[in-house]
Amino acid sequence: MFIRSYLRASTDNQDAERSKQDLIKFCESHSQRIAGFYVENISGTKADRPELDRLISDSQQGDILLIEKMDRLTRLPFEVWETLKARIKSSGIQIVVLDQPTTHTTLKGSDEATSAIQQALTNFMLDLGAAMARDDYETRMKRTKQGIEKAKAQGKYKGRPVSEETTRKCQQAQKLIDSGETVSAAVKAVGVSRAQYYKWIK
Repeated sequence: MFIRSYLRASTDNQDAERSKQDLIKFCESHSQRIAGFYVENISGTKADRPELDRLISDSQQGDILLIEKMDRLTRLPFEVWETLKARIKSSGIQIVVLDQPTTHTTLKGSDEATSAIQQALTNFMLDLGAAMARDDYETRMKRTKQGIEKAKAQGKYKGRPVSEETTRKCQQAQKLIDSGETVSAAVKAVGVSRAQYYKWIK
């Protein structure tokens, strides 16, 4: 049995490895070690996640996928979560969640009868956690949209501020444009979109 830990954060500005030490200590408390960490900065609403795919590909029957919370693994719509869960299950991988004690028994082993009951409970808790993670995401998106609409109505909404990196690239694009390049060629050369460039101008 190998334990592989999946660490995810939604944006590059967040630290995906924030929980790494907590996961290491958790395994040590169960006399286990983590065989590998799979880290990526990508939204939990995205089904296409290269590092998660690599973890599943590297794993074998009986291995464990260790996560801090269910929202690190999924904020997917339930139907998409069902597909991902089926893929994990078909690979023989067990999911252990740091903040869900019902999943921890996988690390200890148990008799066949207890295992069947425990697995049913674990599956229920995983589905519940996945549903709550998605609901939390949808609630936050709804509140954000409501806040933006309210700010627009009051004339206060200015949109998300342009990052320092994007500002730097737009400045480079502007120099190219000033020297005779088209907007399309300039933004492509520095790696920003036309929308980002025009937003920076405003």
